Amino acid sequence: MDSSESYYSTANIMNYEELCLQTVYFKAPNIKETILSLEAFAKECKSIADRNGVEYDTYSLLHFLKDMVTTIPFETVFLDFLVHINYSLYKSKFFDNFKDVLINEYMQHVEKSLSTAIKVSTERSEKTLSTSLQAEIIVKKLLKVFQVLKPDPELSYENLVQYEFLAELLKVCYSVNVQDSHLIVSLLKLTISRYVSDSSGVTHVRQPHYPHGFFKYILNHVTREKFDLVHYCSDHSGTLWEYVRNFSVVYAASFRNAERVLCLLQHGFDIFPDNEARYSGHGHPYIKEIMSKTNCMVLQIMSRMRLVNCFTSQSPQSPEDGYYIATPGQEECFRLIWRVLPDPYVTRSQLAFDISTEYFYLALHAIFKPFRHNRNVRLSAMYETCFEDMALGPHEPRSLKHLCRCTIRKRLHKTWNLPNGVFQLGLPKSLERYLNLESD
Repeated sequence: MDSSESYYSTANIMNYEELCLQTVYFKAPNIKETILSLEAFAKECKSIADRNGVEYDTYSLLHFLKDMVTTIPFETVFLDFLVHINYSLYKSKFFDNFKDVLINEYMQHVEKSLSTAIKVSTERSEKTLSTSLQAEIIVKKLLKVFQVLKPDPELSYENLVQYEFLAELLKVCYSVNVQDSHLIVSLLKLTISRYVSDSSGVTHVRQPHYPHGFFKYILNHVTREKFDLVHYCSDHSGTLWEYVRNFSVVYAASFRNAERVLCLLQHGFDIFPDNEARYSGHGHPYIKEIMSKTNCMVLQIMSRMRLVNCFTSQSPQSPEDGYYIATPGQEECFRLIWRVLPDPYVTRSQLAFDISTEYFYLALHAIFKPFRHNRNVRLSAMYETCFEDMALGPHEPRSLKHLCRCTIRKRLHKTWNLPNGVFQLGLPKSLERYLNLESD
């Protein structure tokens, strides 16, 4: 072995690391105890990780310890602070990884327990009630584990299985008819709160296929639990749960699903929540919105309807120039929406005024958006073509009967009594139907 090989031998490298640490202790004796505790914690973490099969890279911590010998002459004052910061970050990251392993293993246990319970009940032809009670017990234990461990809702690519499991578990609860509303809403919150901050590395997220009755199942539970689903989803706009779009009135209307639009409106769902309004605005949060919320809503609904038609229509026309027309199903949905709005119908002249005012107001702030202006002009023309009676009719207040309906429904909505409260007022059947948006 020549001298160069001997110089870079493992023993010499280890001696050099030991020398570095001795130099650190000599130059900063007051933090020797802190550094030793950090080293001890690193060894303990490695032992736990090896024992439980947790993959965890300690390179950054070791590099920090080795590099301190060069930083001490210049940063002795801040060294104690740096050690504590690294200790905190390292400890937090390690335990986050360890919690994820525990959560993932427990989810596998829950999945096995549920499938066994469902299989046994199917073989014995037992009533659904017993299976439902077993499922409730298992899910309650899972929620308790999440409550104790408090795993990070931000998921990495490796931990997407957590979201996929929770989303699938909602489907299982529906299939066995779990009726504990608090449990369902708690599980719903966990599912909606899962997100990924960087989706570039996420190629595919498995989404469950929910049966037709699942929508009303969730709707009944959130109503019973007085849970504002729209507001919660607005606060978690990055959610992985794609099914949440089914609770958007605008989304349902654009896909001409009149039954779902009516159901959402009857339950008092907001047509144009704040997140929708922000999305359809001019995009500059520090500059006030000039366009009224109702006018903005009309343009946004026209835009969504046109977008859906671009993908579903068999017409050969180009998307840039065509599809500025609503289908009969979309027209029905749009007219249903106006059954809950107390505002007068939006006229074409109002839209034209707001569109022009917004363009020139942004220009005063050196912001020029000709594409947005031209698109809004075309959407306004689409509104006039499809809803001529509204767009070209007189701008006047709605009927007194309609305003009374809006006021009564608003009071019922505040006390979480929609739609059932409508049928507890002792009104004639015709008025009940009118108040429940079934007639106009």
